[in-house]
Amino acid sequence: MVARMSLIVSAFLLVLSVCACSAFATNGMNMISYGGEASGMAGASLGVSDDAYALNNNPAGMSQIQNMDISFGISLLMPNLNHSDMFGNDVDGESAIFPLPSVSFVRKLPDLKLSYGIGLFAQGGMGAQFKNLTTAFGTTDETYTNVAYMKLAPSVSYELTETVFVGAALNVGYSTMKLRFFPNTSVPGTFAGMNMKDVYGLGYGGKFGIMVKASEVVTVGLVYTTQSALNYKHGTMTFSGMGDYACSVDGFNWPQSFGAGISFRPNEQWIFAVDTTWVNWSKAMDTVVIMTTAPTPMDTVTFPMKWKDQIVIAVGASCKINERWTVRGGWNYGKNPIPNENLSPLFPAIVEHHVTFGVSYAFNNEWSFDFALEHGFSKKVIYTNAGAPFGNNAIESHDQNTIHLYFERKF
Repeated sequence: MVARMSLIVSAFLLVLSVCACSAFATNGMNMISYGGEASGMAGASLGVSDDAYALNNNPAGMSQIQNMDISFGISLLMPNLNHSDMFGNDVDGESAIFPLPSVSFVRKLPDLKLSYGIGLFAQGGMGAQFKNLTTAFGTTDETYTNVAYMKLAPSVSYELTETVFVGAALNVGYSTMKLRFFPNTSVPGTFAGMNMKDVYGLGYGGKFGIMVKASEVVTVGLVYTTQSALNYKHGTMTFSGMGDYACSVDGFNWPQSFGAGISFRPNEQWIFAVDTTWVNWSKAMDTVVIMTTAPTPMDTVTFPMKWKDQIVIAVGASCKINERWTVRGGWNYGKNPIPNENLSPLFPAIVEHHVTFGVSYAFNNEWSFDFALEHGFSKKVIYTNAGAPFGNNAIESHDQNTIHLYFERKF
């Protein structure tokens, strides 16, 4: 047992060492799925959740684990971005592969009808870089954003009856933020480019779930996640031509959400699942304010976001071919939450439709491997943002591919 716990601690430390990265998660700033089973089924998990990643999907599902389960994995996000505008720009975003690691552990205490666990997840974020942009001021410059959010989630679940489970997770979040907005451009009295770095924030919240086995075939899950207010501090802002100043950020939070899911298991071979989740972006991403120690009028920089609430629909299926192989597929849709009048190349998280395919291989009764491929279809938005210097009828486009790799160990 000591050796097993040492392995778990080492895995957590490994994730901590590489987890401060960002990516377009594409349900706004959230990834569409967490865990091998859910990734293959496009995030349809609230009525399924029967592995260690249950504590980040529906913590009530931890009660379905028979003894002990350890899962660890990595998602490789590969966004494709393009920005064009009236100043002659037609620029692709810088190519990058964003690794998002995670690890999760659950242990069941049958005599107490109690399960406990802990997980560490790269929950999501945003990031984009466009170089060699022709600006409205006649210069050549760049834009760059990098927002990362990771979450530690100690969790418990309890078996109220043989068919009703409840669970809760404490979400302890850590986020980093960087931003460059035409950092080398300065037009006295008009515009001063910005380079913000070394900003980080902490936030706390909770996730609460219930799972009811309505019959041998149907299971229903409900999950509520509270908002995590992030307190970003300790950063540095450099204004082109003005110098360096201390800064902090307010108004950038991770949203509350409420989801309901249902799964159908007509036999031991098939699982069908449907989830619907409301995400409260309008409260979490209203107006972002960067506060600095610079002289007025640069002591406060405001970015109106005004994101809209989002309804996310996930539909998935799983088919167990034999004792070794399982195949999965799914579709996920979340309407673009960013209003056209507030869109920019800094935060173009606009993808709406995703499809997934997954396959699982069980080496034996203990070890298994999950692979899933996710494709976010291209979304193009034509917009005029009066608060940003990109002119009329600027265009952002975004599509994305993601590879998910997971190993699971059952005891």
